[in-house]
Amino acid sequence: MEKLSLNDVLQYVEENIGIFHQKRISSLDGLRLTQVLKRKNPYLFKVKYVLTA
Repeated sequence: MEKLSLNDVLQYVEENIGIFHQKRISSLDGLRLTQVLKRKNPYLFKVKYVLTA
């Protein structure tokens, strides 16, 4: 396996970091509380003894 050039990595990150953050922001914009709560398991909180958010 070839070693990665630091300059190549820097160039790749600079080109794609904006796209990455834009996707994260758009997914957070569409997030709703009901979607988050559907993914949570209340029994797991009870087992772990989690009392606060």
